[in-house]
Order: sequence, then C-alpha cells, then structure tokens
Amino acid sequence: MRVDISLLLASARIGVGVLLIAAPTVLLPREAAGNGTNALLMRTVGIRDLVLGAGAVAARTRGRRDEFRRWASAGLASDTGDLLAGICSARLVGRSGAIKAVAVVAPWVAAGIAGIAGPRPRSGA
Repeated sequence: MRVDISLLLASARIGVGVLLIAAPTVLLPREAAGNGTNALLMRTVGIRDLVLGAGAVAARTRGRRDEFRRWASAGLASDTGDLLAGICSARLVGRSGAIKAVAVVAPWVAAGIAGIAGPRPRSGA
C-alpha cells in the first residue's frame, strides 16, 4: 500500500489548523503564550492551514486531481513563504529564533515537494 503524501499532508494540515484555532498558545513558549498578539497570529495561521487542508481533502474526495494539485500547490507555496520568512527573520528574532522557525516548517516543505513530485495515484483521485 502506497502512502499518498499529499493527502496525508492535507489531513495533517487540518489537524494543525484546528489545534491552532482552538488552543493558539499551546505551541508557544511559556513567555510568549500570554501575549494576545501571539495568540491572534497563531489563530490566523490555524485558519490558513484549516482552509488549505480542507480544500485539498475535499478536492481529493470529489476525485478532482487537478483541483487537488492546485490546493496542494497552494499549501506548498504558503509553507515555502513561511520558510523564506524564517530564513530572513534572523535580524528580527535572532539566529536561534530563525533556526527554530525554519526547523518547524522545513519538514512541511519537504513533504509538500515529495507529495507533488511523487507518483500520481492510478484511480480515485
């Protein structure tokens, strides 16, 4: 049985989105968790991930390969933007903060690339 990385990533994106909307400070360091601005930022990221993941899963469920690929590509573009922002943020958040930002999103970018570049499913979607 072959794992569909793009579908797995889209499903995980839904879970992360729900988590960040429901409990936006759960993933923040203790000193940042009390900041309302940080909670708002995490919720907006959660909304973005929920929408991208739900769109991709809905497209796959309906069997629309091209539509699914567009949603998966949008997720990859978003994650790549986050990766680049993390790389460019060293002056703002320090080297350690930039490394953490990149480390969080790099696996998502790698999985997105693998999913889009990988073999296409033969049937279904």
